[in-house]
Amino acid sequence: MNKNLKYTLISFTGILLMVIAATGILLMVIAAGAFDSEPDMSYEDAEAVDIQDIEEPVEQPTYIPDEVVVVEDSGVEDNSVTDEQHIEWVDQLTAVDMEYPNDRQRLEMYQSLLDNNNNAYAPIFLASNQLNVENESKSIGRFEELLASFGFDVASIDSLEALANAQNVNAMFVLGIYYYQMQRYDQARNWLEQASTQGHAGAMNQLAWIYRKGLGVTKDLEYAATWHRHSAEANYPRAMTNLAYLYDVGGGVEKDLEASAMWYKKAAELNSASGLYAVAVYALNGTGGMPQDEQEGLRLLMESAELGHKRSMYVIGQRYENGDGLDMDMEMAVHWYSESAALGERDAITAMSRLNY
Repeated sequence: MNKNLKYTLISFTGILLMVIAATGILLMVIAAGAFDSEPDMSYEDAEAVDIQDIEEPVEQPTYIPDEVVVVEDSGVEDNSVTDEQHIEWVDQLTAVDMEYPNDRQRLEMYQSLLDNNNNAYAPIFLASNQLNVENESKSIGRFEELLASFGFDVASIDSLEALANAQNVNAMFVLGIYYYQMQRYDQARNWLEQASTQGHAGAMNQLAWIYRKGLGVTKDLEYAATWHRHSAEANYPRAMTNLAYLYDVGGGVEKDLEASAMWYKKAAELNSASGLYAVAVYALNGTGGMPQDEQEGLRLLMESAELGHKRSMYVIGQRYENGDGLDMDMEMAVHWYSESAALGERDAITAMSRLNY
């Protein structure tokens, strides 16, 4: 299909969906924007490098949307769908995805939704987040294995499809995540684009990864950066760190260290472990527009580690082992190395081996 025609159709579809939603949904317009960090599909988190460096978080056409409509929950009942339980389930999952920027926190909340609310779609997000923690985000077999372990009923996808077809944007997002992990990228992109044009922050960040990685489409960093920025401007912390990373390295945007620092700091304010790690590095090194402050850097590093950031955990362990800014304490060093190694941090695994653990 002609590329321009394709995006004209997508734009027309977005407009039509907005008209339909206007009777029950409050619309808010945000300005067009930019991009991300590595590897995060919305679920891959950036892989850290060195304490002197800022880590890359973890996921085209030349069409750039002029504006993105953000759909807020007005509390009005969706009369187009009769199964209120399914609506509640997708709403719960999206709320957790938006509110909790860190894998460890989300895993706990999704498990709670499964255990206490019998949320039929929670296994999709549990499996996705677990894959991210394991650095196995591209393994269909492992994803299906995890889904089974969480008791997922594949037949429930039919209900989810029906909900999405009834224009429920949260269902579109959940479907997009499912198909992304199943590597059915055309279907993932279809649902994520529909949700993104209606302003779904999580979908915008996930859609960016499809174009960033060239998954079923031509790789386009500029277009990916645009969706990361839309998501970041909708207050989505993982998109903020993704965008910050791209500004740091000049990926899809002009290299801009000030803009990078700004977005990392915004993410840190929202309790993002990756954002806190970046700001800790700024404080320790006296970069990012911050004065060098060892005490503040260590405080932020510890805060990031306690939120489950594997690189922060490793660096804290290293400092306990060497007595660098912290009292030498091998028991604490082994504790943090062990926590970090359990999340797949290679340097921590090496440290544990070196210490005969």
